[in-house]
Amino acid sequence: MPERLVLWGPPVVERVPADPDYAEFLPGWVQKCADVGVAKIIGGDKTLALTEAAHAVGIKVDPYVNYNSFPRHGSARVRYGWSLDFLRPPVTADEARAIMDRHRPIFDNPQVGTSMTDFARQNPQYRSFTRDRSYTLQPGEDLYLSPAFPEVRAEQTQLFVETLAQTQGDGIQVEFVLGNEDENGAVTYGYEDRTVAEFQAKHGEDPFDLPNDDRDWLQFRADYVTLALTEMRAAVKQENPDAVFSTTLIAGEKDDYLKLLHDWPAWIEQGLIDEFYIWFRTNSDLDALERQLGHAVDVAAGRTPVIAELSCYHPGSFQQPDLMLRAAEVAMGCGADGVGIYRTHAVAQLDFWSVLEKMGKL
Repeated sequence: MPERLVLWGPPVVERVPADPDYAEFLPGWVQKCADVGVAKIIGGDKTLALTEAAHAVGIKVDPYVNYNSFPRHGSARVRYGWSLDFLRPPVTADEARAIMDRHRPIFDNPQVGTSMTDFARQNPQYRSFTRDRSYTLQPGEDLYLSPAFPEVRAEQTQLFVETLAQTQGDGIQVEFVLGNEDENGAVTYGYEDRTVAEFQAKHGEDPFDLPNDDRDWLQFRADYVTLALTEMRAAVKQENPDAVFSTTLIAGEKDDYLKLLHDWPAWIEQGLIDEFYIWFRTNSDLDALERQLGHAVDVAAGRTPVIAELSCYHPGSFQQPDLMLRAAEVAMGCGADGVGIYRTHAVAQLDFWSVLEKMGKL
């Protein structure tokens, strides 16, 4: 039986946090989670009301904050119109679900919308650059600030501390998501003057003369991410010494992580994370699950709990009940300390409550 049965996402209720009666709708939903054995909700809605409702039925709550290796502070997003926008019945109706399940979506009318945080707008000196050092984002690219600057790390750390404080959660999760990558799957950022100069001082080489995925250059940039996590953890523990500080990474092969600047073996070695989650997000291949999770369990070697985060939300994820259960069995067979499902909306719409319950009894 898994030590932890985890569910990611916000409550799926008929109100939103801004509604004055929102808290009244939470007890029924968290009780449903408790009835199937959920021990922890990760993400939630970043409200104190959810924490209090969950605690009343013995469920812990760890909010999360989306994070990139170099923190994202803007984007040039490509937005598409979709044929499914023209459903005639209400999208929540059974009739609409039947149509969506058999309709092949068609996209049209792409539009690019740009965004930038106030912090990035006010501090252009902290911007991280790609090799071409262009200020202009291409469609689909993100804008990053560099963690080589203490001010950037401090601003990001404050987001985690504030989220933990406002929710009074039991912990906080750093959810690493994907960003700009080159043709080899390596991140493209880190070419700002400060980072380049510090690499040159340490290695005596110019990053512009090296491949973007040169191992020393990747490791050097990854060390900034590890430094940022070190400071985040210290600040979180100062806020609440008992808070669980965890990370989740999208699963990959063992050589893929450093390309994304995720030197997670060092995080475990240095005792930076209390729990380590591997997120099977867009891949439902059981052989890959066994191989990738098994590698994480072997490296952790009992020093940090390893939990399998199994998506039934993303394209290519575990949306068949039998496949989800088999994935949980494989995860437990690999030595995982827990399993869970991402995310709540998918559990509700796929009616995976019974699947969660069976996972908790493996």
